[in-house]
Amino acid sequence: MKVTYIGGGAYRVLPILRGAMSDPRLFDGGEICLYDLAPERTATMAAMLERTPEFAKNNVKITHGLSLEASLTGADAVGVIFPAGSWKSAALGTEICLKHGYISSDNVSPNGAMHGLKAGPTLLSIARSMEKYCPNAWLLDFVNPVAVFSGMVNNHTKIKALGVCAGYTNHQWDISRLLGADRQLTNVKVEAAGINHLAFITKGDLDGEDIFKLIDKSLAAGWKMPPMHHRWHEGAVKNITQSVTTLAKVYQDLGVLIFSTEGDGMQHLFYDEAVRASQAAFVKPSIQEIDESAASHRARRIADDRAFAAHLNENLDQAFWDKADADGTMFERVHDDIFIKIMRGIAGLEPAEIVSSRTNQGAIKGIDDRNVVEYSQTLFKQEIKPRGNLYIPGVVQGMITGLAAHQTLLGDAIATEDPKLLAHALQSYPWMPYSKASKSMFRELLISNAPEITPAALAATEYLV
Repeated sequence: MKVTYIGGGAYRVLPILRGAMSDPRLFDGGEICLYDLAPERTATMAAMLERTPEFAKNNVKITHGLSLEASLTGADAVGVIFPAGSWKSAALGTEICLKHGYISSDNVSPNGAMHGLKAGPTLLSIARSMEKYCPNAWLLDFVNPVAVFSGMVNNHTKIKALGVCAGYTNHQWDISRLLGADRQLTNVKVEAAGINHLAFITKGDLDGEDIFKLIDKSLAAGWKMPPMHHRWHEGAVKNITQSVTTLAKVYQDLGVLIFSTEGDGMQHLFYDEAVRASQAAFVKPSIQEIDESAASHRARRIADDRAFAAHLNENLDQAFWDKADADGTMFERVHDDIFIKIMRGIAGLEPAEIVSSRTNQGAIKGIDDRNVVEYSQTLFKQEIKPRGNLYIPGVVQGMITGLAAHQTLLGDAIATEDPKLLAHALQSYPWMPYSKASKSMFRELLISNAPEITPAALAATEYLV
């Protein structure tokens, strides 16, 4: 099996591939290819992977520094990991969104739509290259907004694409926390449907017991947030506590259980409240401050890269890797990342039960077949099919249907470079759609992002008056 990672210098590649190589059958006689616009990062990552205890037990070669064409040729799976757009444009976008009464994020939000316009042409180009050099490969997109890109590639190329999210395992932790313990329940089995960052568990089982009955019992007994594991730093504890508390409140108020607790997704369930809170906390930075923050971010990444590479001069013995696994550092090995499950499914080691974003194709009742949604699937080799009796709970169905249509239209507009279609796609975002506020905001966002989007995308401003 050959797996190529575009953005192969990303730190998260190491934990994923350590976990993947823990089973030597996956890459037996195969190849891991790392491609990055910063080849020094893939050189470091390749050297680090070759120092892992897992690599020593594998019959696999690690390549890097090749052209994109050579990196793609013969691949069975292509993972894509890179940031969409600049720090500056994201910061300016947040200010514009909040000014007009909208939330801001890199995914399910108006600012997320701008991320789609910035990275979309690159993703489409990668898919077009895959049609030539690895036409049967799966494209596994981690770049946000993953749903937009998955829909775009599936609807406008011959490549099979899945939008994958690091929050895939959030429910394993959050259900455990709702039941009173901060640990990962890898034995919980669920079916989910919705959109990325706002899918809902419609069926769940924990050792033969219905998770909804277990959660009802825990909440009725006066549930409180359990003590947190020492691996979580102070900021993480605060964010997790807020997310799980919100998860419990949404479940009690609306009767729906969110699959993956992601901030921008959950905010759609109390939108005006979320906007007001964000506006109150927002301190408008000057252009100089934004530039300084971006420069600081770049400097930190350079320093982090040097610190990461410096470990190659150390004795990376088994004790080093064991400690990384115990402490949950950036060097740890993970076993349950969705990339690993998908790679194992493609390789035919076992059917992979996953939740990812792709076109509906009849999976969820009430959703157009070509609209992109997130749902439970089983992947085995070249075959993928829905898993379970999938539906969107009625109380959130209208909102999810609207968001799915919006994200699909956005992918269509990026692929066709149709400015009028783009204007329609942006205005279909289902919070004050087609309003003066919507038109004004999206017009400002496009102009603000002009240096990073195509002329065709910028031309959509003509239809936002």
